[in-house]
Amino acid sequence: MPDSSLLTQVISSAGAGTALIVVMILTGILSTRRYTDRIDAEAKRWKEAFDAERQLSAAKDAAVAAAVARADAAVEVAALTKELLEDLRRRTDATAKQAPA
Repeated sequence: MPDSSLLTQVISSAGAGTALIVVMILTGILSTRRYTDRIDAEAKRWKEAFDAERQLSAAKDAAVAAAVARADAAVEVAALTKELLEDLRRRTDATAKQAPA
């Protein structure tokens, strides 16, 4: 809040309308164009940061989904390989038992 003596001087030296506008600017009821532009620029910067974070999060989620899909495929390949090896072992054991010694 500005000093009351400053407000009194502004009111006494300017016309009523001008004084009212100056007092409203000094008390923060009205904002200047420069202040509004600064607030808009800051809002734009925060929005850009938010959008960048959202894109980064989407990329991370896609990477995690791809990694999960690869891991699921690896588990499936491992299970199939185990089945094939067990089948091969059964066949070689059966062949070894049938072969004459």
